[in-house]
Amino acid sequence: MGSKELYGHPDLPPGFAILASVTQDDAARGVCFWEAPSAAELQRLLEGAFGDAVVHDVFVADPGRSVNLPAPQTTAPA
Repeated sequence: MGSKELYGHPDLPPGFAILASVTQDDAARGVCFWEAPSAAELQRLLEGAFGDAVVHDVFVADPGRSVNLPAPQTTAPA
């Protein structure tokens, strides 16, 4: 999934934002940084969008052990 302007896919549900993505030069692999309500909800979103065509390794990033994480884009529910 890329930006709507570049790839024409529909808007993401509330609470989801793709913060960054990196793609291998032959497009065989990519890494995406997401903001999502939970890892389980992101897994469901990705499986619904891509099915078995893509393998997803979804996990929660540890900000204390990570470097240069993108800034959050969505607001937390009140």
